[in-house]
Amino acid sequence: MSQKWSGRAQAYAETFAGQCAHSIAPLLDALAPSAGARLLDVGTGTGVAATAALARGCLVTGADPEPDMLALAVEAAPTATFVQAALPRLPFPDAAFDLVSANFVVNHVPDPAAATRELHRVLAPGGRLGASIWPTTPTPIRTLWDDVVAAAGVPVPNTVTRLAATLDFPRTPAGLAGLLDGAGLVVERAWLQEFVHVVDPDLWWSGVTRGVANIGQVWLAQAEAGRASLRAAYDELSRPFLQPDGRLHLPGAAVLAVARRTAELQ
Repeated sequence: MSQKWSGRAQAYAETFAGQCAHSIAPLLDALAPSAGARLLDVGTGTGVAATAALARGCLVTGADPEPDMLALAVEAAPTATFVQAALPRLPFPDAAFDLVSANFVVNHVPDPAAATRELHRVLAPGGRLGASIWPTTPTPIRTLWDDVVAAAGVPVPNTVTRLAATLDFPRTPAGLAGLLDGAGLVVERAWLQEFVHVVDPDLWWSGVTRGVANIGQVWLAQAEAGRASLRAAYDELSRPFLQPDGRLHLPGAAVLAVARRTAELQ
């Protein structure tokens, strides 16, 4: 994860971060933090979820492996504590937090099961975890980039990696619930949250040309002709979602789950 995002934190913050923010309020609503709750925002990125948790009265610690991301998080949430750390090894004692938020984290780590066990470890007895992932459900916000690459006919570089099947899990409410259950957590709820992401088409494309996410890695690997083909495919395939306000209105969905640690240390 660090290699993919290194030097691209600002570009991510200005472009693709918005599509990851739709699940933050529902996760925090489900966690229902009390004032003074110790909350760990793992994979904090630019600090959007950390900032939202602070606004709800939490004592927030954010962890992320990427220094550039953390620098932006510190600016966004100066009263939170931030540390450079990555799953599945966090520099916190057992039972250190009342709440953990993991917004689009366990779908990006090399070993989701090990990562989730680590989140269980740092939760206090009775503490709760809120997690989100992208689903396999084919929604435009998830499939557009794959369709663009296919339509452009460009090669995908080997920097775009996929999780080994032996380590992967179903990207469904039941699959995320099973992952959390396997870590020893008691799942309270798992559900599919639908949303519409509204974004300027040129702004969103600028994330690609600045190397953000897998599609950005694909674009960077192309010669001029391949890049032109990608842009042409994007313009064509995104057009059905362009509204009179000049922005794309892209239907999307995320899988969310909330689980708790049992009241006794295990």
